[in-house]
Amino acid sequence: MTLMKYQFPLVIFDPECPLCLRFKQGLELMNRNISFVPLSDEFLFTTFPHLNRTECANEIHLLVNETQVIKGKEVVDYLLESTPMVSKLAWLLDNPAGDKVKSYFYDKVEELRTIVKEKQSCPSCRQGH
Repeated sequence: MTLMKYQFPLVIFDPECPLCLRFKQGLELMNRNISFVPLSDEFLFTTFPHLNRTECANEIHLLVNETQVIKGKEVVDYLLESTPMVSKLAWLLDNPAGDKVKSYFYDKVEELRTIVKEKQSCPSCRQGH
């Protein structure tokens, strides 16, 4: 297999997590330029040895290219700027108040992930990746 298997930008997601799967499905509808790879793809971590499986399971990671990785709240910024349906309105969030809104949004998503883990509705979350 070669690097050509992956198209950038590339979001790593957990197909066992219902929240992650819904996020992926929604984003696919809004941004056809983003590719997705499941966390379970073993070739991903041999192709990109700078990635850490545990970190990828705990926080969203997006590969911009072969070497540039963004994660967490930075992914929200990237998606806002690169998603055609929302990029025209991204300027509304390009200020200190907008930064607070983005942080709030990201923090709420993280709270939902915690709830999913606590309810154990995500098999890979229970394993503590």
